[in-house]
Amino acid sequence: MEDNRFAAVGAIVLKGDEVLLVRHTYGGAAGQLLNPSGFIQKGEMPYEAVKREVYEETSVEINPIGLLAVRCSVKDWWLVFLAEYVSGTPCPDNKENSEAFFLSCEEAINHQDITDATKTLIKLAKEQKLFLENEEYAALHSSSGRVMFS
Repeated sequence: MEDNRFAAVGAIVLKGDEVLLVRHTYGGAAGQLLNPSGFIQKGEMPYEAVKREVYEETSVEINPIGLLAVRCSVKDWWLVFLAEYVSGTPCPDNKENSEAFFLSCEEAINHQDITDATKTLIKLAKEQKLFLENEEYAALHSSSGRVMFS
């Protein structure tokens, strides 16, 4: 399928207190660590695109649990999901990235090679995860049968 080159998705994938990162190989972020991201293909929904992109770049399967952030500009949109790790061992695709691995969130936030945008997203993800794990929130929504994505 063809990428649309306008709408992109990314994910902050959490596995316990670790976050999935890739070392980018091209463009302005070449050599830096960031969260897996990529373009939505024509006819693809964002939820499916983020699962595909993370798997293509890292061999890790994820479960997106909510929209974490949106960046909009005249030339493109970027939707970033909070996602849970499902399975797989991180492995770089050796095209868009040269490394793929989990790193503790605290180390990531203080790591000099990680982009400021990714650091901000990790902080937001930690706050959102704490909110979602709150007992009152969990009790309220576990009985409602509400599903964010299908």
